[in-house]
Amino acid sequence: MEQQPSSSSVPTEFSPLAQQEPPKNMGDLSKSYDRATIFFTRWGAHILDHILLACFLLGLLSLGISIAKDANALYFFILAAIILCSYYVLLEGLTGYTIGKFTFRIIAVNAEGQPPGLWKSFIRSLIRLFEANAFLLGGLPAGISVLASDKRQRLGDLAANTYVVKVKDLNNVSKKQTTVLAVVFSSVAVLSIISMIFGIIDLASKTPTEEIFYSKDKKLQITAPSDWSKDSALHDEADIAISNRISEKYLLILSDAKQNLDSSFTLQDYADFVEANIEDSVENVSVDKPIRTVVNNQVAIQFNAKGEGDGVKIAYIVTVFETPTHFYQIMAWTEQKRFDSLKQELQKVSASFREVK
Repeated sequence: MEQQPSSSSVPTEFSPLAQQEPPKNMGDLSKSYDRATIFFTRWGAHILDHILLACFLLGLLSLGISIAKDANALYFFILAAIILCSYYVLLEGLTGYTIGKFTFRIIAVNAEGQPPGLWKSFIRSLIRLFEANAFLLGGLPAGISVLASDKRQRLGDLAANTYVVKVKDLNNVSKKQTTVLAVVFSSVAVLSIISMIFGIIDLASKTPTEEIFYSKDKKLQITAPSDWSKDSALHDEADIAISNRISEKYLLILSDAKQNLDSSFTLQDYADFVEANIEDSVENVSVDKPIRTVVNNQVAIQFNAKGEGDGVKIAYIVTVFETPTHFYQIMAWTEQKRFDSLKQELQKVSASFREVK
């Protein structure tokens, strides 16, 4: 009689999770876990992933600042966003793991106990943006869902029909792939930490530089730190308009030709005119006593004002001065809560105004 080959001689398709034995019911397996235990395990994996991503982002931030003035900066940041979004979609979709999950020995699987695949992983990751976002309710919806759902699933799991289970409870997990992933994930974690270290060193060592901004006719200029940029959206008629919208600091220069004003119009009259405009356009405005300063080698009048615009509390530094042909107003502003820390910079930038000879 011809001998039949043993089952061990039949080749099996390589898979992250071998299927030599029938997989356990993932829903029942997930349901068997203690709520608090699986919650804190998933929470720990989530925190570790965020720490590593933050380290990576810090390194990218340093590189991004270095090339911010380059024409390819936009493409760089788009690439960075794609890499970050792919972290969860690709890793969980193809392996079931993130670095955090691998470290805490839990894995995302489909109903058959296999990695969920890219589509299910995309669904999980899309909903993660809302339910597990540290900046949106602190990830509270995901935690509540894991604790309250019958099978310990967050909202993304419910939508994608996936489960997070303990690796030790799965049948015949591939030791070879576990070793490979351990090496790869360890390398990625080390590179993220190195990226953070070099990012901190690079950011700390950067010497602030200054940039000169010109009016359209190149007759006026103002000097500001290099983190400022032109911002024509601030005012349609501004000679120069610059800002740093991330740091909420803004400045614009407006001019009025003397030939269009009464010949008796003085600098003090112009200062009163500018102050009246602010009082008309800003709610709950208060104006400090003006002081005398020097701008463009000319005597200038400067005053601080505070008020509200569109529900935002704003603080202004307003400087007015004259040349033989024009009156000028330099208006610099920021949020009131930032004013004390930015006041000196706003004053320095305002004082840097020059006419181009």
